[in-house]
Amino acid sequence: MIPLYNFHSHSHHCDGKESMEEYVKAAIEKKFKAFGFSAHSPLPFPNEWSLTPEAFKNYVQEARQLIEKYGNEIDLYLGLEIDYIPGHSEDFAGFMKNTPLDYCIGSIHLVRHTESGKIWFIDGPIEGYINGVNEIFEGDYRAAVTAFYRQTIDMVNTQKPDVVGHIDKVKMHNKQRWFSTSEKWYQDLIDETLETVAESGSIVELNTRGVYSNKTDEYFPSTDIVKKCFDLKIPMMVNTDAHHPSQLDMHFNEGHKLLKEIGFKRVKTPFFEETL
Repeated sequence: MIPLYNFHSHSHHCDGKESMEEYVKAAIEKKFKAFGFSAHSPLPFPNEWSLTPEAFKNYVQEARQLIEKYGNEIDLYLGLEIDYIPGHSEDFAGFMKNTPLDYCIGSIHLVRHTESGKIWFIDGPIEGYINGVNEIFEGDYRAAVTAFYRQTIDMVNTQKPDVVGHIDKVKMHNKQRWFSTSEKWYQDLIDETLETVAESGSIVELNTRGVYSNKTDEYFPSTDIVKKCFDLKIPMMVNTDAHHPSQLDMHFNEGHKLLKEIGFKRVKTPFFEETL
């Protein structure tokens, strides 16, 4: 029996749809064992997707109210998807201690060029992705992708996230057009990243959003990376990165089926393990 949980979601407080309570109601209706709130962490510059300082306060307050209100029906947890941008983002430990949070997902959406300090936004419309490579990395996709994985490695080493979010999201717009994920340099970066994760003890999520939103043909991470996680004994879980309550279990069964086919016997969340 597939375990029912989800620890990656976004409500109206950041870039998701519907209230936090609607997500809880949907999770209960779907008979979830557990559900975690994980809004995008506040950032020190204007943007359209992360919590503002005021929204962060409201988000935390509402989450705690819902945890108390529905505590007898489902296990609820207060988390945060924290962006790691060297020189810009706050240390994860500060969020964990000062909020406090039950767990955090560490993710890279914005890649900082180490020399110029300019930031490449890998999410959003494809035009921004392409323009960022051209303007910040002089059209060198290998350099841009390398910067993404170097920043991921730095995040895992310095921030120790409970969960690493969509670990290969840099591939989303690529679709093998500007670089091949089978090339040795790319696979070497994957190997170095996963070795760092294996040493850290962080969980890697199998994020299904790219597939059900028709942005990618494979999950984050791709099947070859999932196989490497299995070989390295890196724990994994399935999250849907839901931006609407209806997305809480999209490709959830398929994601767990893939893990089982590769050889995983269990999934691990920040709070419990379940047999597949």
